[in-house]
Amino acid sequence: MHLQSAAAFLALLASACPHVTHAKQQGLRRKLAANDCTIMAIESLGLEEGEDPEMIIECELNPDDADGVSGISLLLDASPAQLGALRQLINGGQVTPGHHKLNIVGAEIDDSAVHVPPGLDIASLVRQNVEQEGRRRLVSTTGDLKMLLVKVTDSGGLVYSDSPAVMSDEVFGTGTDPVNIKSALEECSWNKITVLPKAL
Repeated sequence: MHLQSAAAFLALLASACPHVTHAKQQGLRRKLAANDCTIMAIESLGLEEGEDPEMIIECELNPDDADGVSGISLLLDASPAQLGALRQLINGGQVTPGHHKLNIVGAEIDDSAVHVPPGLDIASLVRQNVEQEGRRRLVSTTGDLKMLLVKVTDSGGLVYSDSPAVMSDEVFGTGTDPVNIKSALEECSWNKITVLPKAL
């Protein structure tokens, strides 16, 4: 994928996938007040052949642990076994990031992470988030998603320099580009969306 289209690609991907906001907390390591957090996950797409970045798991803090501010998340610092169990539940569809909560009594937070006590069985502490009021609602579209790609020239005469064929490849993967907006949306939806180029 060309660097020119990276900003648009990332903006579209961010709007389609659950994403998290990092924040700096003041002070030393302290116990969580709420004893739970909402599970969030980031899975980067490998841009190089053979690259398979590992899923990053974070915790969206309860406002009680973030000076009353909603939407603050920190890295989940846990053992490889604990993170592996949680990734397996996410990949298997049993845990939905942004929806399920993690009851982590005894966990501590500092300015960079939520620290999970060693040996804690994280998988057994996942629960449904029943406090959905006031939270953002992600698009629940499934099935065929028709998408139209239009090349335009703005009022100042500026136009995207790539040919329609190259642009189509970057968005729909119609040529040799294996990482494109179509593949990202389909993977992000766990293949519940099929992107179809809109015929004119």
